[in-house]
Amino acid sequence: MVAVPAGVDAMMKFRFYGRIAAIVLACAAAAGAAAQDSYPNRPVRLIVGLAPGGLADQIARLLGPGLSKELGQQVLVENRVGATGTIAARMVADSPPDGYILMLGLDGTLIIPTALNPKTPFDPLKDFTPITKVAETPLILVAHPSVPVNSLVELINLSRSATGGQQFYYGTAGSGSSTHLAGEYLKLLSGLRMTHVPYKGAGDATRDNVGGQIPLTFSAVPSALPFVKSGRLKGLAVTSDKRFAGLPDVPTAAESGLPALKGFNLQAWGGMFGPPGMPEAIVRRVHDAATKALADRELVEKYATIALTVSVTTPAQLAKQV
Repeated sequence: MVAVPAGVDAMMKFRFYGRIAAIVLACAAAAGAAAQDSYPNRPVRLIVGLAPGGLADQIARLLGPGLSKELGQQVLVENRVGATGTIAARMVADSPPDGYILMLGLDGTLIIPTALNPKTPFDPLKDFTPITKVAETPLILVAHPSVPVNSLVELINLSRSATGGQQFYYGTAGSGSSTHLAGEYLKLLSGLRMTHVPYKGAGDATRDNVGGQIPLTFSAVPSALPFVKSGRLKGLAVTSDKRFAGLPDVPTAAESGLPALKGFNLQAWGGMFGPPGMPEAIVRRVHDAATKALADRELVEKYATIALTVSVTTPAQLAKQV
């Protein structure tokens, strides 16, 4: 502790310590500003709360190289799997707001869980700093080739057959995920009989579907796309209002002809977030870097080949969507 010279009265002591405190605060503020100005000066971690191969993982890994280039530091994509992304979200929410830990979050891992479960250990509006939306994609219902149907209507009819309709199981990225809700919504509207099986990520569910361990999977198109193209899975329906150009033979759910599915249109999206309280200068730096990376034609084309559409927003626009 700084000593006060002997013989100094109480008022002088007060002024002396006040000046010392002011100097300390000024130094701290200068150090903080310098840290922001030099950001980033070490690798940045981009956290994904779901297993490799799923929607969030693909968005992050394709974005990573361009983001690294624009930030001038390596961006390391890190999978923190568990509880449908909740473990990763809580970890990011508890991290220092210095910009070195960011998250690629999905609507199904940030927004839906809090709507379904009031005990979810984070608040998507208060516990994160929104940076930008990155991409969006339709969902797809796929079947193993052993399932004796080739369309959504055939699946619905088989499950509801008067001669002992068949009960199907379908896998998703996890309970409360956007694909889980899409499956339940489809069941509600169409009367399709199928039971949900939650996985730790779309990649895990898709692998079991390809291996025949589970007959159906509801996932984002990017997770199932290569398997549908190769014939290892059958695409029954996509959830967008138009067919995906990369799978022109897979109809939309609305094309099933069922009146209840008219206008059926669901999209999943992913965005970048940071811990709460990130300085505006760092948010702007990351946002600008992401915007430039997402404007690269090669990245746009790579996203398009797996049914991802680039969708950049301001932090305020992303916060409003959340």
